[in-house]
Amino acid sequence: MLHRRHLLLGAAALPLAGAARADTFPNGPFRLIVPFGAGSATDQAARNIAEGLNRIFNVPAVVENKPGANGAIAAEVAAKARPDGQTIFVCSNTAAASNVAMMKSLPYDPLTDFEPMTLVGRAPVFMIVNPNVEASTAQEFVAQCKRRPGKINFGSGSASTRISGELLKAKAGIDMVHVPYKSTPAALQDTMAGHVQMCFADPVTSLPQVKAGTVRCLGVGSRGRYKLTPDIPTLIEQGIPDFELMTWTGVMMPRGVPPAVFNTLRDAVVKTITQPDYVERQAQGGSEITPCTPAEMRQIQLAEIALYREMMKLAGIEPE
Repeated sequence: MLHRRHLLLGAAALPLAGAARADTFPNGPFRLIVPFGAGSATDQAARNIAEGLNRIFNVPAVVENKPGANGAIAAEVAAKARPDGQTIFVCSNTAAASNVAMMKSLPYDPLTDFEPMTLVGRAPVFMIVNPNVEASTAQEFVAQCKRRPGKINFGSGSASTRISGELLKAKAGIDMVHVPYKSTPAALQDTMAGHVQMCFADPVTSLPQVKAGTVRCLGVGSRGRYKLTPDIPTLIEQGIPDFELMTWTGVMMPRGVPPAVFNTLRDAVVKTITQPDYVERQAQGGSEITPCTPAEMRQIQLAEIALYREMMKLAGIEPE
């Protein structure tokens, strides 16, 4: 009887023990895993989130950059992390969705190994060229590529920027040579230096260089003019049909984080990314802050996987 009573007391105490663990969250420093190098839009978002978590919870928040394999290296590390809420995956649409379409096999599954938390920001891709390229419009660039087939290089540092270049090739009927990089800033740097003539990039990374005159933007990959850069024409209005590709940054957690911990952390992340000064700073850089629910983020992931599979067929790209 005494033994049974002890068992009942122990069972009754279990929910309280779980609640206590949630109440004491966090119980150590945060680790923010980023799939691209320093200076990328994803890295900048992660560093802002880290500052916010440090401010809200008064514990260290460390950003770890793990570039390579289109974000798969970082994603695998994050997927295998203990689901205690201390490890956070700040990723782009490359690791969260498009890798599923672009790679034959992955060491992680973004749909089963992670729980989506929220998007951070969205922006269209920008078509960027070296200032010495003799083209001030997308049409002029296409004409130059047709005059010099296979002689013009384009760089990419993510799945979004890779598929952007391949899509341009397919839709404009041109031949360019693809040069891969570990991050968009690296591809942009080599575009500035003239090692490649063109790259696609997100505005957070490229717009400061456009404003500084170190590169030139020939067009934006949105359906209508992007509201943060209304002076830059779209590629569609320049004769590249249906050229619409967005990049986004989001937050995902290793599957299995307790709901109370997940919700506490999500509240802190959303509070951080919606601070007026951060929203304004990102708008100046060309990115819209777009928090959403976990369910909405999951739907965006699924739609992107389907979109990239369709784009790859159109561009004639086989999964790698």
